Amino acid sequence: MKADNTFEYFIFMDIGGGTVVKGNWEQISTDSIKLNTFEQPKNPSTTYSGKINPDRIDNVKITIQDLELPLAAAFIVINNQNEGKAADVNGVVELKAKEIKTITYHYLGQKETIKIDNPNFNEIEITVRDLDLNAVPRFLTNKIMVLNKGKLFFNDRYSLKKTNLKNKQWK
Repeated sequence: MKADNTFEYFIFMDIGGGTVVKGNWEQISTDSIKLNTFEQPKNPSTTYSGKINPDRIDNVKITIQDLELPLAAAFIVINNQNEGKAADVNGVVELKAKEIKTITYHYLGQKETIKIDNPNFNEIEITVRDLDLNAVPRFLTNKIMVLNKGKLFFNDRYSLKKTNLKNKQWK
């Protein structure tokens, strides 16, 4: 952390190795700061467009891609159902449904739910935000750190649970 509100952060991810990301920090409360790396995604948020095709009855066609390529094999779930389907090599999936309220995609460990504003859309094209799929993250966007007992911690709602090695389950 530097006085000019910039930072350098060394991230080490074991197999992924390590890297230094650089950016700006901003104090957002007495015990919290927000980090943004200089390198940011080109497409920071997921968008969609939809239309109503009168020839399509009781099913929906969803096309999913990023700015460059279709997301082949992205797993698509609609309306928070238990079942879904993987997109084909063109990022296209067709599912039986009369209306769509939400679409959730799962892709290479990433997951996002998109709320659809018109449940009558039956052809939807989704362009997902830039996914940072590297083992070591390239960018931090509005990443919150909290001061606790004189140390800064990421506020990811994640806590490392320690275990007693005497209770190990393996040999």
